[in-house]
Amino acid sequence: MSEQAAERLEAELRRQTDAARAAQSRYLSELAATAAANRPDPGLETFRSQPEQEPAMAVLTDTALPAEQRVEVLRRLGASLSRRAEYIEALLAIVRDRGDDAAVRSVALQTLGGAAFQVVRFRPHQQAYDDALHDLVDDPVPELRETAVGVLAQQHDPVVQATLLGALRGDGPLPVERERAILLLAEDDHLDNLPWLQELYRNDSASVRAEAVRFMGSYPDAEPTLEGILRNKDEAPGVRQQSGAALRFLTPERFEAVAKEISTDPSDNPDVRTACLSALQHLGDTDRLYADADFVDRVREVRGDESAPQLAQVARDLLAQRPEP
Repeated sequence: MSEQAAERLEAELRRQTDAARAAQSRYLSELAATAAANRPDPGLETFRSQPEQEPAMAVLTDTALPAEQRVEVLRRLGASLSRRAEYIEALLAIVRDRGDDAAVRSVALQTLGGAAFQVVRFRPHQQAYDDALHDLVDDPVPELRETAVGVLAQQHDPVVQATLLGALRGDGPLPVERERAILLLAEDDHLDNLPWLQELYRNDSASVRAEAVRFMGSYPDAEPTLEGILRNKDEAPGVRQQSGAALRFLTPERFEAVAKEISTDPSDNPDVRTACLSALQHLGDTDRLYADADFVDRVREVRGDESAPQLAQVARDLLAQRPEP
């Protein structure tokens, strides 16, 4: 970069920084005015002494103000305010108040979630945060329920896992959609999730089926199911490829045998054939692969398949890498 270009860039960055500071200053002044107008008793001097703190608290916690104003406080100042204990406590109170505006509660929960990533700083509030999340599992606001259940499930929280399992069996309402509940439980492969994943695989959506297949790769008993999916020419190619990855994770030798058949089957889907052959080339046991003379002969036939140029190229690459006898 030339010196002139660097100077122009520096000037532009300075201009942008000054503009951002001016906008922030205007917003804080407006915030102080709003806070003072709605809480006149403490006096404006209190707000002026801590311009980024007290007005924000006054506006954030005033349920008589429009929800948009309160949400704006969190959108613009949440990252800095959530570093202070009194604001964490205020956010927790907002989240747990079912009489408060749903949008404000939702953004407050998002802000808490971001603050929780600062593990050491957030540690004094972790138990209260977890308690609030448990309270939200049966909240009437779907977005809050889904967020809370998602966070707790990722932590393998036994209470929320029991709630989801019971609801899937029909013992109570599901706090989230059934598909989502199964996928959240699948995050913990210590649970017996295979029956639920097999149910999920019957979904009409190929992307949902692919997710179900991906998680099946944690369960040895899923091997026959995964092989059947990989062989199913009527299944979506993406789902079949995902089943191949899961089968290879469980039993590499069985995947190799099936992949050899599929990759050299001219009646099968070209994308699935290419994925199988590529996996054999890069991830298989090359000594065993090249020792299979029948398979190598079939690959020779594939290398000239003009109807599937990508497959043919992988075949040529695989043969070119074959060690000399």
